[in-house]
Amino acid sequence: MDKYLNEIKSYLEVLDRSIVDKEINNIKNVIEQHMNNGKKFEDLNLVSAKDQAVEILKSYNINSEIILRKENFFKRKASELGSAFNHLMDIMSKNDLKANLKIILDIIVLLVFISLVKIPFIAIRNIGESLLQNINFPLAYNIWGFVIEVVYIIVAVMIFINVFPKWFKKLKPSNNSNKIKKEVVVENKKIGNDLESISLTNNNNNK
Repeated sequence: MDKYLNEIKSYLEVLDRSIVDKEINNIKNVIEQHMNNGKKFEDLNLVSAKDQAVEILKSYNINSEIILRKENFFKRKASELGSAFNHLMDIMSKNDLKANLKIILDIIVLLVFISLVKIPFIAIRNIGESLLQNINFPLAYNIWGFVIEVVYIIVAVMIFINVFPKWFKKLKPSNNSNKIKKEVVVENKKIGNDLESISLTNNNNNK
């Protein structure tokens, strides 16, 4: 809950501190009221922190689009990446080995794709180095190579933080894992009935 409230607060920096505290306390009270009725925070049908912040900003006649455009890009991407990673770990904990191997294969494919993206950068670096041969400045080679490497790393990171959440955030537990759970439930139920039958038989014999 604290993470959810802090995320809402981060969108409301344009408002006065007293107003932000008031709105956050109102939301917190509503959530705690539902939780006191026996519900878990994860089970509450809450709108996203961003959507909640938009509604609050609208109530104060503030153009939320202008405010939300100014949000920290890397902070938002890091949040999306962390959320996708946690979701992936949760799914893999519920999947069987076969389903998890497929996910691992998908991750490898993504990493291989990012590695292949370097090929054009290598070509550009080689072209630049060939042009620098006519310049009597050996350090230029190192500077040029360093710049190309930095640009590639930035591009690779941007690809990863944009593709990874979209690729893995929508994953669902495999049907095989659900089937195994159902079989276990049915088996336990069957064993329970057998025990009940034995118990009833013993009682009849005692009588």
